[in-house]
Amino acid sequence: MKALQILLILSVGYLIGSVLSALVIGKLTNGVDVRKYGSGNPGTTNVLRTLGVLPAISVFFLDVFKGIVAVIFAKIVMQDDIVLAQTLGAVAVICGHTWPLYFNFKGGKAAATSWGAALAIHPTIAIAVLLFAVLVVAIKRYMSLGVMSGAFFYLIIVLIFAREYWFLALFILIVILIRHRENIKRLINGTERKVGERIRFK
Repeated sequence: MKALQILLILSVGYLIGSVLSALVIGKLTNGVDVRKYGSGNPGTTNVLRTLGVLPAISVFFLDVFKGIVAVIFAKIVMQDDIVLAQTLGAVAVICGHTWPLYFNFKGGKAAATSWGAALAIHPTIAIAVLLFAVLVVAIKRYMSLGVMSGAFFYLIIVLIFAREYWFLALFILIVILIRHRENIKRLINGTERKVGERIRFK
């Protein structure tokens, strides 16, 4: 029975994650495929640079919502082991967002969806992480640096206050670092775009 529950949680979570909000919003608002502009990443930051504030806000909340829904669904399916359920749901939706079935396994960088999953699991920690990430972005003006710093902070705070979710926190950090490896190179080279810079369409 538990094997079927696990399979259901992983399958549904992955399929939910595979719906890329950035591509949907881009097509609906401007008929733009954001993967062809800027960093090429179908995520909030690239939407902000290519389409503006309102589409970016829409993408952010939709990606967060995916994480929340996947975790809640997992809790409903496996009520006898909430920690395992929520961890599986979060991992599945993050994998779906990062390597989506519907878009040739080329997805986003997992920041908003990971945060949505964390918010559904432990809201206080998730809000603290968001505030920390926003502070880093406000000071340095690099969204990628804020995201990666937030992932590190999430792992630390989970190890202190919610150790049972250590695997999820470590998984999120690893995925975010892998997906931001080009950003890391640009940060080192001094070529990373700062928040507020817009992409001009030809």
